[in-house]
Amino acid sequence: MTDTATSAASTSPEPAPFAFDAENEVHARALARLASERIAWLGTTSRSGYPHAVPVWFLWHDGAVVILSEPGAVKVRNASRDPRALVHLESGHDEEQLTVLQGTAEVLGDAAASWLPAIGEAYLAKYEHDLPPLKLTLESMAAKYSTIIRVTPEKLIAW
Repeated sequence: MTDTATSAASTSPEPAPFAFDAENEVHARALARLASERIAWLGTTSRSGYPHAVPVWFLWHDGAVVILSEPGAVKVRNASRDPRALVHLESGHDEEQLTVLQGTAEVLGDAAASWLPAIGEAYLAKYEHDLPPLKLTLESMAAKYSTIIRVTPEKLIAW
């Protein structure tokens, strides 16, 4: 099991971003899964203090998990109030591949359309078979799910 984090000195108020080591087998497997898995569970904390977990489509982009969301969604309200978040992947085909990222969520309102040049091609490649049955194009997806939640990992829990 790997429970790894790079952290700033104990006097620093914010942890340093997690740095993946591509030479580490567990890290490499986690990176591959972040690139290929279609569904992740986003965990945030509700106003009452209880955990709130929802399945989400996501994209691993520039060292962070990028999630498009409807602006009024509970996950957006929770992440706006308390940026601590988890991104948890399913356990894999053999049910032995745990991949959980603890991190900080940044909520970017009405940002999805402006992100399309950077993430559109990769997002479409990942979800091209899922959008037509929902009668969505990449552009209509970005309009409806206009808020971006960007989770920057601070810790990886994986094996």
